[in-house]
Amino acid sequence: MVKIDLKKALQTALDFEEKGHRIYEGVSTKTENPIVAKTFSYLANQELIHVEVIKGYMKKEKIELKGDKLKETKKFFSMTVKEFKERAELSDDDLKAHETALGLEQKSYNFYKTQSEKTTNKELKKFFMFLMEQENNHYELVQKTYEFIKNPVGFYTEEEKWLVEG
Repeated sequence: MVKIDLKKALQTALDFEEKGHRIYEGVSTKTENPIVAKTFSYLANQELIHVEVIKGYMKKEKIELKGDKLKETKKFFSMTVKEFKERAELSDDDLKAHETALGLEQKSYNFYKTQSEKTTNKELKKFFMFLMEQENNHYELVQKTYEFIKNPVGFYTEEEKWLVEG
């Protein structure tokens, strides 16, 4: 197993989360679509939580791995969908924001996966696996929001399936 450069890996993780926060915060304030604004505001806040968790790990403090669980992400999405029942059109900027978010979440997930596979330290492996779970939850939220906005009427069947399966 290849040994990882812990300092570099954690700094990269911190950079990913800070970049995500900046992008998501910017989208949430610029969009005119209320679903997009609420979703990206939620994601921006989650990224700040991850920044604090990573900084805590960097300081070698005893930290609590906190963030949204898939169940909480689904609950947020369900509540958001109920608030906005009529079709809301996405602007080109909103479409690009969703594509950018999906790419960022996937890239972050892949990085954390690689780091978790490289380390033999059980605590560090658990930490990276936690971050993988967070990125996966965010990816699903962005994807579901995008699908809903594109076709809210046809989406309800899939949304109910998603909520029941989880």
